[in-house]
Amino acid sequence: MSLEKTFNKAAQYLQSLASELNSTELLRFYALYKQATIGPCNISKPNWYQMQAKQKWEAWESLNDMSCDDAMNNYIQELTKLNPNWKENAQSESSNWVGISQLVNMEDEISDTDKTFLDWVKEGHIEKVQELLDKEPKLANLTDSEGLLPIHWAADRGHLRIIEQLIKKGTNVNSQDEDGQTPLHYAASCGHLDVVKYLLSIGAQSIEDKNGMQPKDIADEHLRGIL
Repeated sequence: MSLEKTFNKAAQYLQSLASELNSTELLRFYALYKQATIGPCNISKPNWYQMQAKQKWEAWESLNDMSCDDAMNNYIQELTKLNPNWKENAQSESSNWVGISQLVNMEDEISDTDKTFLDWVKEGHIEKVQELLDKEPKLANLTDSEGLLPIHWAADRGHLRIIEQLIKKGTNVNSQDEDGQTPLHYAASCGHLDVVKYLLSIGAQSIEDKNGMQPKDIADEHLRGIL
């Protein structure tokens, strides 16, 4: 079987495994698929607040100038690691790749014992967040690989009670990520009215990010009047 036919068969079979994969694995397959079928990333980087689109773009962009053949081979090898017998189990029907759009939902697949503090923040699990913060307050100001603090994620997801706990543990309400965005940017862009009001009530400022954008510039229309 030719490389391309094997690759297409692998991409088809992966659909049956998608629900079992975590977000990191999904992103890897997505990027290799795009590289194999299109080549190096040829689209502009999404806006900072398009978080899922940004993750997919970064995964694809990270492959740089990898050739289409190498991307196909890597895709097949990655699938073989997951299921050495995938060729025997592959369905014969043809199907098209479905773009990864459930990255946030896939976080729910992580077992409780494997979850990090940030996972609990993203899920809005206030009791677990409080428990971990009481044991280790410095978690409130722990940045992730993208330079985001827990308060950025909580603002993005609209978890007001968690934001309140993070503030109590010393998080700066005007903390900026690598792109200069504050929690107010995130809450405003996602339309979380209660979070926006709270952040403003405790001193959140309308700071410009590195692109010169203030929270009101990317806010939902119904929020612009209070920003």
